[in-house]
Order: sequence, then structure tokens, then C-alpha cells
Amino acid sequence: MKTFKLFKFWIFLIAISAQAQEVKNQSEIIRNNVSKGEYRIVADLYKSHSGVMEITDVQFDKNQPNDHFEIVLKQYPNHATESTRNETSQYFPDNIAFPVTYVNSVYEGNKKLQEKVGYVVREGRSIGRDRIVFINDYMFFLQKWESKDDYEIRFVLKAPKVANETTESEPKKKKGFLKSMKSKMGASKSIGSVDIDKIKAEVLQPYLDEATKRQETYYKQWVAKPENAKTKKYIDDKRAMMDKAMKQYNDDIFNSPEYQRMLAYQKWLKNNVNVTVVNKKGSTIWVGSSKEAFITHEIPSGRQSTQTCTTDLYYYYSDAKGSPGHKFYSADSNCGSTVTIN
Repeated sequence: MKTFKLFKFWIFLIAISAQAQEVKNQSEIIRNNVSKGEYRIVADLYKSHSGVMEITDVQFDKNQPNDHFEIVLKQYPNHATESTRNETSQYFPDNIAFPVTYVNSVYEGNKKLQEKVGYVVREGRSIGRDRIVFINDYMFFLQKWESKDDYEIRFVLKAPKVANETTESEPKKKKGFLKSMKSKMGASKSIGSVDIDKIKAEVLQPYLDEATKRQETYYKQWVAKPENAKTKKYIDDKRAMMDKAMKQYNDDIFNSPEYQRMLAYQKWLKNNVNVTVVNKKGSTIWVGSSKEAFITHEIPSGRQSTQTCTTDLYYYYSDAKGSPGHKFYSADSNCGSTVTIN
């Protein structure tokens, strides 16, 4: 059994690392290997998921040179909750010339301005800790990214076009051992048999190491060309302009009369969320927030109690559940004040 599992894993390594001999950037791999559809999880760091992720769109990122892409991904398309099921994330190249990963990023700031001048991948933000990498027909979903040597593989996923070995238009051939293993690797039951640490050490890390070296060399050559240096300056200027626009937008909001009134109200509300109830009835009463006593606060004669001012208040002559109450205060009518019950 152990020999079978080792051979099965060896077959998986051959299938996933077939492209590693020729290091390509992610946009090249995406152009040739990636399509929309469901990518099935074949390995999970926590061995808790056996579902799919769905690439809903693969489109040229027209705001970047070199025919890079924007990848739109649904992480949990089969989730029971509709909001989670429909939630999408956008991924953009991590480098203008030779992307090694695609970075999770978001649209933010002035949307109309972005539509006119183009999207800018934000820098120095924690959103970039989720990344995706494509190798051959597999997608690696990475999390907690700090550098090429410091990250986690959350999922390894198999491309939709590898899910079936034949199509309806093709004659079905008898599966060889290799095809049988590849087919089984796509099934959810194979999750526990794929060693993520081994995948990282023997497949993904070598790619990241070699691709990063290529990125550094290629980028120096790329940016040395005047037309590319001009493109880089355009993108840098666009990012600076967007930062300035976002700061100005925030400043305009923070300095607006509406915002200042809101701040003043919040400050007042923080210090005035209660009402003081003074009992001058000559006997003990109980105070609560329903017509019939349920949860009450005892106030002896001549004493006082602090109550929340955001609900209606009633007083009772008994703390027995169901005791009829007498309304003496309406919600939000006199926060910060003192109410006397005579």
C-alpha cells in the first residue's frame, strides 16, 4: 500500500512539474493553459476542503503592458451562503515585465477616475498576502505571503480541462496506469494523499526561485529600453496620482460639515447613552424595558439607578414575572438626563 501511494505521488509530480524545465512568467502560462471554469482541490493544507474554486473571468489587463491579465476568482462557489458563494477576488501581475505570481488586489478610491486612467495595483497593503501561481495544469493558491521563501500553500487545484481524459467527440480509450492516476488525483478523495510540503519543495519552490531570477534579469533589460522606461514612469505617475486623489477624497470627507456633525454626535452619544432614574415613590420599585416585568432592576425608595436611554422604560411594584408596568420614559427621548418617579 505504501509503495502504491509513493508511486501515485511520483506520477503527480511528473504531471505537475512537466513545465518546470522551461521557466515562463505567469502571463505566458495563463495565455496557454488557463481557462474559465472550476478548478478542483486536490490538496488542502488543513485537509478540510474537497470542493472547487471557480475562475469566472480571464481578461487582458488593458492598463498594463505586455498583455498581462486580470483573473477573477470565486474561492467558494459552492458555499451554502449566497453572499460567500458570489464573492469574487481580483488577481493582477506582481511585476510589469515578468510576473512570478498574481496578487490579490482590490479596486479602491475614485472609481470614475480609475475607469478613465486605468487600474493601479496597490503597493504596501496586506491584501497582497493571497496570491495564485499556475504551473502546467495546476493552480497554487498561496496565503500569508511575505516573500518567495515565506508563504503557505493553502490549496493545490487541478484545471477543468484535465478533469476528464476524453471528450464526447473522442473515442474512449482504455486508460493506462498514468491516465488512471491523473484521473484519481482530480477526485476529492485524493486530498489526503498529496503531500503539500513535498509539492512545495519539489515543484513550486524551484519555480519561484528560478522565475524570480529571471524576473530580476529580464526587468533590468526591459526597463533599460526608453519606451519601457516611459511606460514604467506612466504607471508610477498614475499610482501617485491615485494616492493623491484618494487622500484628497478622504480629506474632503473628514473636513465636511456632515462628518464633523457626525463626530460631535458620536462623542455626545458615547457620554450620554444612559438616563438616571430617581425613586421618590416611598416604596421599592423595579424598572425594566417591557410592559410586563421580566428582567428588572430594583430601586429602593430614595435611591437612584442608571438605565439605558435607548429603550422604553417601565416601573413595577413587584419583580414577579408578568407584573403590570407603568411607562415613564420613551426610547431616545432624553438621553443624559435624570427622570424622577414620584
